[in-house]
Amino acid sequence: MKMDKTPDENKKLIIEKQQHWALERTRLAKERTFAAWLRTGLASAVAGLGIVKLLPDLRPEWLGKSIGLLLVFSSALVFILGFRTYYIVLKKLEKEGFKGLPAKIMGTLAFCFLLIAILAFVIVLMH
Repeated sequence: MKMDKTPDENKKLIIEKQQHWALERTRLAKERTFAAWLRTGLASAVAGLGIVKLLPDLRPEWLGKSIGLLLVFSSALVFILGFRTYYIVLKKLEKEGFKGLPAKIMGTLAFCFLLIAILAFVIVLMH
């Protein structure tokens, strides 16, 4: 015969479920935030390339190149900072026993975007 749970046991189960879903929402928010960092960095790199390539007659000549380099360099910083914030939150969640996407996967993704920024930097320098 099945015994019903006491009110205290039911309350404990409800609290555990609420905690689980709170951690899940935090994990998803962390991943959305990381995606936003990547979008921001990519937009900055594209803007830097765009200024150099689409406005070649900008005067003085150094102005367009300087703005392009600044935007591309800032995109590299955004990728690095984005991964750093992802990693910090991931470690905090892991202390609570909750796992997210592994840091290796997100680090590889951030590194690929960083390589794109470096390539964009070289393109701007060579223009």
